[in-house]
Amino acid sequence: MAYCTTDELAAALGKRVTPELTATLQACVDAAAQEIDHFCNRPLDNPIPLNDALANRVNLVRSVEWFKANDAAFGVIGFDEAGTLQAPRDGFRRHAASLMPLKGLFGIA
Repeated sequence: MAYCTTDELAAALGKRVTPELTATLQACVDAAAQEIDHFCNRPLDNPIPLNDALANRVNLVRSVEWFKANDAAFGVIGFDEAGTLQAPRDGFRRHAASLMPLKGLFGIA
């Protein structure tokens, strides 16, 4: 289950939810939520609450990245004064740091 909605994603992107866009928005929201759940590795009897503010923000920000991923398919998302602006190389890693308070299982020592 996702921690943000397609309406929130559309608003963050400055777009309207349309029938043509709904499936893409939902796929981005679901992909980001799956990354969050995988990273947090919470026990089944103690899931992240769906209304958790931190999970919502990370789900939304990562969903925006998923939506814009096609624009950066070759590693370039625009131009700066030096010529190019490279896409982030760490994927989910910077979001993982934000999610540490929600992390469930850290492994066995």
